Amino acid sequence: MKQLIDFFKDKTVNNVLDVGTGTGNFLEILQETFQAAQITGVDPNPESLQEAEKLFPEISFQKMVAEKLEFTDNSFDAASISMALHHLPDVQKGLQEMRRVVKPGGWIIVNELFSNNLNPAQEVHKLYHHFGSNIDRILGVNHNSSFKKEVILQAVQESGFAIQFHFEHKKEVNLVADKTELESRIEKMKLNLEKIKGYPEYEQLKLQVEIFKEQALIHGFQPATKVVVIGKN
Repeated sequence: MKQLIDFFKDKTVNNVLDVGTGTGNFLEILQETFQAAQITGVDPNPESLQEAEKLFPEISFQKMVAEKLEFTDNSFDAASISMALHHLPDVQKGLQEMRRVVKPGGWIIVNELFSNNLNPAQEVHKLYHHFGSNIDRILGVNHNSSFKKEVILQAVQESGFAIQFHFEHKKEVNLVADKTELESRIEKMKLNLEKIKGYPEYEQLKLQVEIFKEQALIHGFQPATKVVVIGKN
């Protein structure tokens, strides 16, 4: 991620906290950006952490939630959260906890997909994502629909970080150009749907599977654009 690397190339960052690290999808980018830094990843899901530990044995992982980080104040030079902001039960509390553990003059990096100004193929991705987030919420799992770009920027500002730079990035790819991949996505949706069989929302969400298939065949399936926000504490 060239813009991120260029921004931090003349900044001193010795340690980084990755919040909502999951299986470590953002860690390679952090390692490339902060080559000399010690990185710590935290996530509430122990299964995801186990997978991350296998992929990144050199990184320290701990189980915890964003809204209650078990670190002392001013512990890190930078903190990041990638594709996890919309999973937080309390976005402001999570961001403010990140600010608490970042040193004065330190940094936050937010990498998050957004829901507006998308092309038709990206709207198909949004449909797919919101299908999954709807089912999660029905089952009591916190998983918000994706936010508008302006909402993400405002959330960072309201948490007390001063935004220094932000940029968009996207992948120019059709993830269902191969019909086998489309069928695989549809099968995943159907398996997910079975989790709520008997719930009032079942029939309505069942229709979404067919709508997704129709729209994907017409427009393709491209990941939604993401915004990277860099804030200073």
